Amino acid sequence: MALLKIRVELDQTLLRRFLSRLAFIDHTATGILAEEISRWVAGWGNNTLVHTVRPGESLRDIASLYYGNPAAFLAIAYFNDLASDVVVPGQQLTIPEPGIAPFTLLPLVAPPESDLTMIPIDIELDEDLCRRFKAKAAFEGTTMGTWLYELVAQWTGNWPTNVLTYIVRYGDTLSALARRYYNNARKYWVIAHFNGIANPSLIRVGMRLSIPEPILPVPVPAGESRYLYGIHDPGGEALMGDSGRKGWVLVTEEVGRDPHDTSGKDYRYLQDAGYGLMVRLNHGYSTPTQGAFPGTIPLCDPDERAYLEFAMRCGNFVENSSGCHLWIIGNETNHPNEWPGGPEGQMITPEMYASCFRRCYTQIHRRPGHGADQVIVAAVAPWNASAQYPGNERGDWIQYFVDVLTALDGRCDGIALHTYTHGADPAKVTSLERMDPPFRDRYYEFRSYRQFMEAIPLSLKGLPVYITETNQDEPWSHSNQGWIQAAYDEIDRWNRDPMHQRIRCLLLYRWLAHDQWTFASIPAVHDGLRAALARDLSWV
Repeated sequence: MALLKIRVELDQTLLRRFLSRLAFIDHTATGILAEEISRWVAGWGNNTLVHTVRPGESLRDIASLYYGNPAAFLAIAYFNDLASDVVVPGQQLTIPEPGIAPFTLLPLVAPPESDLTMIPIDIELDEDLCRRFKAKAAFEGTTMGTWLYELVAQWTGNWPTNVLTYIVRYGDTLSALARRYYNNARKYWVIAHFNGIANPSLIRVGMRLSIPEPILPVPVPAGESRYLYGIHDPGGEALMGDSGRKGWVLVTEEVGRDPHDTSGKDYRYLQDAGYGLMVRLNHGYSTPTQGAFPGTIPLCDPDERAYLEFAMRCGNFVENSSGCHLWIIGNETNHPNEWPGGPEGQMITPEMYASCFRRCYTQIHRRPGHGADQVIVAAVAPWNASAQYPGNERGDWIQYFVDVLTALDGRCDGIALHTYTHGADPAKVTSLERMDPPFRDRYYEFRSYRQFMEAIPLSLKGLPVYITETNQDEPWSHSNQGWIQAAYDEIDRWNRDPMHQRIRCLLLYRWLAHDQWTFASIPAVHDGLRAALARDLSWV
């Protein structure tokens, strides 16, 4: 089938970042955009009927007849490859998707209306896909160019999140710099595109180059770790320290919601020792055996006063604590045990959590010295379908996760995840087993984390991700079967794909003897962690 060219105009900055990222992952504009267009168009236009034009009828009349909107006439024109909007009696037209034209997918990112110079790029599509794409765009009330601009802006996101400045010296070439910063001399176009260099052979001494996403052993800030390893709860960190690979420790705190409480904690003993540290701030801890369910965030009252009080308390705690700058707000908000009042209490909807989180985010960032802290979204409990609400009637945990991130509208600094297996067999770590209906689309084992990662919106793909709980679901096995090594190898494999958003840690749950999953006194788990540590796995 013949190929047709379609054009999208991008402002110079977006174009440079887009082309540079394409070169970074060894893809082409046609390859990426054609794939996304095919996914969006999908089977649109398969449902058709034939209409014979009657005397006096216009395309707008026909659009009104089948779509209830004369403005949708272009969808018919494009689908039938009409050169104009003039039709004649007896002419037969194929009407795609007869029904009410939705006009609901208007672009979130419109091409800028300014004096910026717009630069066109062309991609090639096969003739049939191009025709259906053009028609569907009109059907949805947009154009191919506007839709493509939005796609490029979303796909590019905030890439790159890390840029190094380099001053060209005598003897430098872009190929040599690509070898140095990407371990691949053929990636010189990454640098060339990002810097708007049309001829990669022409660089001059003293030129200031921006190197996007350099692969470097970048020093991590105090209180963070370059290693994937970690333990939920303090006390067992010496297992990592003895190996010379000081990973992460997560501490959980029950802070309540008294806005006048200014107490905090000193975590410098962990930071100064070289460990990465996260603190999870909880309104309260549930004790199901005692029927106590204070809620991981407070009860949402009509004026959200309790949310404000909790946020103020979180801000007070952060301001009066030392040695930590990563704060997780709440825990598994889709799980009934974490709801105020428990399973019979108040469900925490995505909108409720987002409202509470935003207040905490603001309170923490406004405290002196904490403007650059990471305020991290709570992990969602996989495989728990209790949180059912309009738009998510089946209680899908992935949809809940997406709804939370959407409601936050970009106001978060990191994302926490939880993932587990159902048993100690290492093969479950890489299992692709699916759940029973109605969740046949969901993984049942450790790789459920991948569906969370894939669901993160494009605009948040630059954020750090932390897996803050993992185990075998049942109490830890007293024999080292290789499960821990397999889990860390799986996360390392994920991170090695340059297309993937990186995961910074995987924390084994848990050290303290607060529930049945403690491994403080299980030597086999210690041995498994030591074996994994020997692999020297890092996220940087």
